[in-house]
Amino acid sequence: MSRSEILSWTSLATTTSVMVFYVLMVFGWPDAIPDFSSKLFKVFFNVFWIAVIVEIVVEISESSRKVVKDERDHMIEGKGHKIGYAFLVFGVMVTLIQLFISNTIGPELEEYTKVVNTTTIFHFLFITLYLASTAKRSVMIYYYRTK
Repeated sequence: MSRSEILSWTSLATTTSVMVFYVLMVFGWPDAIPDFSSKLFKVFFNVFWIAVIVEIVVEISESSRKVVKDERDHMIEGKGHKIGYAFLVFGVMVTLIQLFISNTIGPELEEYTKVVNTTTIFHFLFITLYLASTAKRSVMIYYYRTK
């Protein structure tokens, strides 16, 4: 496994861990399923710290041997950035369209637009940002594995 692939895996693990922490803290555990939040929290907390330690070890071990990225690495990063950017733009566009619709509809459909407030917008954009990062790293890992 190359250094870039290892860093992609660790970034995916830390992003997923932060996302699980965020969703559990902000939205809580759903009532329809049994509560495994404490176990899940513990697992992703450990995954987060293991990923951080692996990333530090990779950086320390390879700091003396500076690896120059080749064309393949740049191509894979480009594809990952393309998908991540598209995902982020889609999330921002959904938010802007929802804001536009909620402001132009007016009081006729007020019960449908009550969910649009600054807190909801913040949570949606924060989750979109992390999902874009996850999509980027997932695409990079896919291309590292297939090529």
